[in-house]
Amino acid sequence: MEFRYSLQKVLELKDREKNVAATAYNEAAASFESCATELYDHLRKKEELENGSIPQNGGTISIMEMQQRQKQLDFLKERIQDLQVKTQKARRDMTDKERFLQMKAVDVKKYERMKVKEQEKASSLEKHLEQKFLDEISVQQYVRK
Repeated sequence: MEFRYSLQKVLELKDREKNVAATAYNEAAASFESCATELYDHLRKKEELENGSIPQNGGTISIMEMQQRQKQLDFLKERIQDLQVKTQKARRDMTDKERFLQMKAVDVKKYERMKVKEQEKASSLEKHLEQKFLDEISVQQYVRK
C-alpha cells in the first residue's frame, strides 16, 4: 500500500512560498551589499581627500585647490548622507525579508513533521493489519489440523 499524504499540495505550496521568499531575501541581501559597498567606497574617498588636503613636507596649496577639495568634500558628504539612508533602508528590507523567510521555513518544517508523523502512523497501521491477517491465517491453519 502506497502512502499518500493528505496535505501534500499544501506542503508543496508552502515550499514554493519558501523558495520565493528565499529568492526575495537573496535579492535584498545583494542590494544591501551593493549599497554598503558604495557607501564604504565613498567614505574611503572622503578620508583620502581629507588626509590629502594637508600639504606634505611643508608644501603649499593654492586657494583654488583648497576650494576644489572643499567642493569635493561637500559633494562626498552629501552623497554619503544619501547612501547612509539608502543603506539603512536596504538593511531594513533585508531584515524583514529574512524574518519572512524564516517564518516560511518554519511553516514548511511543520508540514514536513506532520507528513513524517502521518507516514509513521500509516506504516504502524499497515504492520498491525498485516500482523492481524497473519494471525488469522495461522488460526485457520491450526483449526484445519
